[in-house]
Amino acid sequence: MSIYNKVKRLVGKAIYNYEMLEENDNILVGVSGGEDSLVLLYFLAEWRKKIKKNYNLIAVYLDMGFSDSEVYKKEIEHLKSFVKQFSIEFIVKETDCAKRAFESVKTGKKNPCFICSWYRRKYLFKLAEELKANKLALGHHLDDAIVTFFLNLFYHGEISTIKPVQEMFKGKLYIIRPLFLLEKKLIKKFVKKMEWKVLENPCPFKEKTKRKFVENFLNQYIFTIDPKIKKSITKAIFNVKLEYLPNKMPF
Repeated sequence: MSIYNKVKRLVGKAIYNYEMLEENDNILVGVSGGEDSLVLLYFLAEWRKKIKKNYNLIAVYLDMGFSDSEVYKKEIEHLKSFVKQFSIEFIVKETDCAKRAFESVKTGKKNPCFICSWYRRKYLFKLAEELKANKLALGHHLDDAIVTFFLNLFYHGEISTIKPVQEMFKGKLYIIRPLFLLEKKLIKKFVKKMEWKVLENPCPFKEKTKRKFVENFLNQYIFTIDPKIKKSITKAIFNVKLEYLPNKMPF
């Protein structure tokens, strides 16, 4: 099976199994220019041609404010060209996320990555409301679900992770993740095969996050023990046995 067909099959499986797309959906697609978001947009555009559902796609790039260099501006123009080839509206939204992140570093009150993430999500929700989008598509994949599981376990004291479809604001908006069943390595292989240009993330904190720490920890010390471990963790996320978990916390 070709890599294109592998990716298409897994995206299709997620879309159909979790009923992500409906007739007349107005979908805001978060596009960062990274590998995940390029694959997300490409296959949402592909499925629009293949399935008997009419839905609208609007791509949005959030300018976090970390860079204003000429190289960065050229990369955004390249991303715009990438999106336009699918006849999809492309919006660049300027934000003050970088400013808020740097302020949090000075005060030391909050983790800059938490601040940035919180405001990024807030901007996307507000834009979805303005554009009357009923769905927000994000490029999270299977590895993200695994890392989020361990992040919540290690730092938040709970057993949880991201969902393929997540209801927000009492059903006014749904977050959908069509890449939910894809491993990151498959996404990387597909992007390499397509020879797409990937935008460099200008964030100076990108290698210092808790998420990056957990990701590196799993890749270096856990998954290397036995290739079956990652598959077992994946299975566990879909195989929760509540009857074997205590339902009350005594402290």
